[in-house]
Amino acid sequence: MKWQSVRFRGRWIRYKIEPQIIRVENRGKYHLGAALFPFPNRYSYQLAVLLKNKYQQQYKRSLLIQTSSIATEIWGHTHLDIFYRMLLPLPLPRFLRERYQERLKSTGVIDIGVRAVDSNRIVWDIGNFLGGWFFYAVSRRNRDK
Repeated sequence: MKWQSVRFRGRWIRYKIEPQIIRVENRGKYHLGAALFPFPNRYSYQLAVLLKNKYQQQYKRSLLIQTSSIATEIWGHTHLDIFYRMLLPLPLPRFLRERYQERLKSTGVIDIGVRAVDSNRIVWDIGNFLGGWFFYAVSRRNRDK
């Protein structure tokens, strides 16, 4: 399958859909930072819904990943990319600079796949679970006041 583009919040998002994986470009003019901010949680969830719908239209079946887990992966990759870009201009030891540059390459394309093909799917599922629990607890506490 070739790369396709879709308009999301006034920005172009470039994605590629394969049988068990969705790839989203996160570099250059397709960087997701501007598309997700100022509310990255909400907008990454909306982008996850959009991508799951595109997958369903193409393959006539649902992608077996929770929408919130896809949103967590999009949000996480985008924040890590911004974090590495902020740190690289600073004077860092060579081993850290090399590590951050290597990590920056890995955030350039977000691979969202089922557990059979995505080796770090469990990381995003756990992050989704823990993040969801944390935000539920905070919102419950604020609601009870």
